[in-house]
Amino acid sequence: MIKIFFTIIITIFLVGCSTTKPAITEYQLSLKELNNRYESNGCKDKSLKVSQAFSSSSLMSLEMSYVQAPHNIYSYSQAQWNNSPNQEITSQVVKALRDSKMFANTQSSKSRSKSDLVLEVNIEDFMQYYSKELDKSYVKVTISFALIDFNTNKVLADETFTSTQDVSTLNASGGVVALNQALMNVLNQSLEFLDGVCK
Repeated sequence: MIKIFFTIIITIFLVGCSTTKPAITEYQLSLKELNNRYESNGCKDKSLKVSQAFSSSSLMSLEMSYVQAPHNIYSYSQAQWNNSPNQEITSQVVKALRDSKMFANTQSSKSRSKSDLVLEVNIEDFMQYYSKELDKSYVKVTISFALIDFNTNKVLADETFTSTQDVSTLNASGGVVALNQALMNVLNQSLEFLDGVCK
């Protein structure tokens, strides 16, 4: 009887001490099909390797951050990425180039194969911004691309693309929707740029 009494007391104590953590929602980038109508033939016989994107350390983690004007950076407490933006953007660049069929083949940086060309990707901005009063928000995506000859290390062409999008809902979910659209815009611009280089 005493054992049962102490078991009940300990159970009540442990339940009372436990804290409930709010559920964390995970988000992923989910891009619609890009425009893949490219007619250049100058790179059809060239192989391409896409390097792992360069970025700030914050884009290499699952943490979702935002900027409140003028320059304060905070993290969402109940939202995170399911894959780091750095890795996901690199994967989306590879996929977009493969789908475009602009090159003979397109490989990721993990491939052990040699390539004729290397595409360097530098993520300069991938962030949601809020006004000081938190009543307005937009996202900004800025990515630089450099096409390099693998044998000579010569930069054949380089360009930076930026896209901003207003956020429809003032939360992490609204930011992700806008970041998806802005990233699509940048990737479409980059494909048109590479198409021009290959003519």
